[in-house]
Amino acid sequence: MTREYNKKLSVFSDVIKSLTLDATMGVEGAVVLRASDGQKRGIRGGSVSVEFLPNDKVTIDLNIDIHFGFTVPAVVAAVQEKIKAEVEGSTKYRVHSINVHVKDVLPQ
Repeated sequence: MTREYNKKLSVFSDVIKSLTLDATMGVEGAVVLRASDGQKRGIRGGSVSVEFLPNDKVTIDLNIDIHFGFTVPAVVAAVQEKIKAEVEGSTKYRVHSINVHVKDVLPQ
């Protein structure tokens, strides 16, 4: 039973990670693509992690880059709002917190 439960959480984790990355890509100034490899960073690790909490809540940690010229707090707030809307609108989970870590500012 525990193994089956962990497998379900793994699937839900992948779904939430995918929703998170898609939502972030829709925010102007936020970057989840690496120009050097042209791929999404870490659908199964790296840039997004999901922690399941009691009562169907989740905490999401996300690493992003931001384009130079954008206001960091504004981009981070937009990313958080969009992720929350996507996850809560598409899954049974409620977002407890979204921690956005800005790793780099990219030149234009």
